[in-house]
Amino acid sequence: MLRSTANHLIRQSFQIYQAARFSSTDQPRVFSTGEASLVEVLKQKFPKAKYIEVQDISGGCGAMYEIYVETPDFKGLNTIKQHRLVTEALKQQIKDMHGVRIHTKLPRDDE
Repeated sequence: MLRSTANHLIRQSFQIYQAARFSSTDQPRVFSTGEASLVEVLKQKFPKAKYIEVQDISGGCGAMYEIYVETPDFKGLNTIKQHRLVTEALKQQIKDMHGVRIHTKLPRDDE
């Protein structure tokens, strides 16, 4: 049982580390389990994304998140439709949140 728990924690830590590496262009930071979970869902929904970042802005309790997504999938969509795509991707997770701030962006052509 102890070995199983330790292996689970190691896998979970590695997933959090991978999410942090994907989501930050500057210094990688350690993501909470909630942040890493949301990043993974967004990475699956937007595989061409240039940038995804999720920050728990509730003080660590997971009630409020700020989400940044930059992807070519937003081409031709207004801001409202971009935000709808993000909220649709996180439909299950948003049910347990108090609030969410969403920032979306289309990558520049020269990137």
